Amino acid sequence: MICLDTTAIIDFLNGRDEAVSAVKKYKGELATTEINVFETFFGIYVKRTLSEKEENSAKEFFDSLDILPMKKSSGSLAAKILSQLARKGDVIGQNDCMTATIMLKNGCDKILTKNKKHFSKIKGLKVVSY
Repeated sequence: MICLDTTAIIDFLNGRDEAVSAVKKYKGELATTEINVFETFFGIYVKRTLSEKEENSAKEFFDSLDILPMKKSSGSLAAKILSQLARKGDVIGQNDCMTATIMLKNGCDKILTKNKKHFSKIKGLKVVSY
């Protein structure tokens, strides 16, 4: 299983060739997290004018994926990882840390993303760039 980060989802939905190729390469192995669903729809809904086409495309895409849920102690593990990184001066986004924690709690250790800088700081994750 490979988890799609929000960067990969948005690039795929926007038809960017490199993301489309990467998603096709891993077809049948794809998942994402509730955090990535949130980030994607927030980007759609925050715009001044709602695009129903964009909203429907995202809904259809997410219907084709496994959505990894938060599990018990995901929050405390994310806080622990984020605080350890912060103490070392390795700051990453809270949502990225939550995404990584949800992945690890669900037995997923690979993430497809453009955000190699943040995700490569988390032990146990293999980052696949496109």
